[in-house]
Amino acid sequence: MSARKFAADKLLWETLGRWKRLSPELDRIQFLKTVPFFDRLSKRQLKTASDIMFERTYETNECIFEEGQPGAAMFLILDGKVAIEICREASTTRLAVLEGGAFFGEMALLDDTPRSANARALERTRALALYRNDLNGLRRRHARTACQIYRSLATMIADRLRATNELVQMKTPADASVLE
Repeated sequence: MSARKFAADKLLWETLGRWKRLSPELDRIQFLKTVPFFDRLSKRQLKTASDIMFERTYETNECIFEEGQPGAAMFLILDGKVAIEICREASTTRLAVLEGGAFFGEMALLDDTPRSANARALERTRALALYRNDLNGLRRRHARTACQIYRSLATMIADRLRATNELVQMKTPADASVLE
């Protein structure tokens, strides 16, 4: 084998080795592109956002956070299922079951108001956590990226508020007499 061919083969395998090592990072970036908070970010911005997120695996029935705890992070489900529940006295009300690609706890990015519900893994679940403090740091280092994330958050909250307002306006006439 000539020295030139050997060098070319070595370069090819080193490049493939680097690509393979980066695959999970590329997968994470592709995943983030599917999440509404991040769908308008460039690949470079997605990489920057990805770098400040932490991945964690939760086992079946493991608590992710509890109602009343201060909110510190938003979670994005890579795979698995999470129940969002409220516990009152002897009963538990399940508000939602979220699966891969969904996010929850996003209000924690704005302030440290206590959580309004519990989040519990229904099966083994991998999730990314974006902490408010890390997003604040991103705002100082990469203002444009953080601004786009905050803008997406504001848009999503506005959409939810509009939907809630529509539900309230659809009250029945019997409800109206009780309120008067």
